[in-house]
Amino acid sequence: MIPFTIIGKLVSLHNGIRVINEKHHAEYHRMPTISFVYPSMVQPDGTFRGGLLTRLEEASLIGCQYVEIPANFIKNAHEERATGIGVCQMLTDEAIGLLYTASDNVPEDLHYILHTEPSFSHLDANGIKQPAADLRWHDQKWVSQFSAMLIAISECLGKPADIIEIHPGLNRSATMKDIVSSMESIQGTYNDHFGHPSPTMVLENRNGSIVETGRQLREFWMAMEDYSEDVGRSCGIVLDLSVLFNTARRRGESYPGYLDNVPIDGIKGIHVHTLPKAPSSSDPVPWDLAFAKVKQIKHDFFINPEIHHKNKVGQTIAFCKERLH
Repeated sequence: MIPFTIIGKLVSLHNGIRVINEKHHAEYHRMPTISFVYPSMVQPDGTFRGGLLTRLEEASLIGCQYVEIPANFIKNAHEERATGIGVCQMLTDEAIGLLYTASDNVPEDLHYILHTEPSFSHLDANGIKQPAADLRWHDQKWVSQFSAMLIAISECLGKPADIIEIHPGLNRSATMKDIVSSMESIQGTYNDHFGHPSPTMVLENRNGSIVETGRQLREFWMAMEDYSEDVGRSCGIVLDLSVLFNTARRRGESYPGYLDNVPIDGIKGIHVHTLPKAPSSSDPVPWDLAFAKVKQIKHDFFINPEIHHKNKVGQTIAFCKERLH
């Protein structure tokens, strides 16, 4: 006969395992929370990039949980003339005070994404095309200056960002590890300043950049996993579905293959647009295939309907919801 004390311990162990398994099962099958972003829009004349509060009102009307704020360098001749800083150059504190609308008493439940310099070329005030900004992720001094600019923008806006989105750029001296290290550095500097939970950091794929293919996105995520588990929990990829398609088409490669390469665990958000119009079923982008990938995501993530026309944002959100159900 087995003593009652041993039987009791075996029952307790069995019940404990059952509770753990049930908890794991519930977490595995929990539907992810999908948050929508109100994308950055052209602001009224004289306000340049605007602020948080006007965007909050517009976002609330269509059920968006985040607003997007541009954190580009000087991006057009209008901003160049106003600030005296050349296009594609980093912002100074004085330029930030001029380009953004300062806000006081920002609501605690207002959440926003800083969309940083994408590294595009621009025409300057003399109509001359200037080269794209050099994103120097391998240069710690430059990364520190970049971090200081983001902090100054958030100070002006009246609240720290919840998510900071960066881009790979064109500088092939920067390695995947450099980008990951820079993300950690920006997080730490930003958190030290605000004394606030660190923002999520995400990298967006860009056509023609050093991270443009599905394989390169996988290499980036592998570099992040190798670098630090902590960084991997709070940093990742924002996958631009149509940009990935256009990259595959330009290179004569397989879009399904690109999608297969993108690591599901690394995706923190997606962008949905068509250059940058509202998407439709008649697009060359195979949206059903793209959203089949999105439906594999089991953790919380955000969707930015990256449309710069106010009357098309709600339409794009509806397009996404239709394909997710």
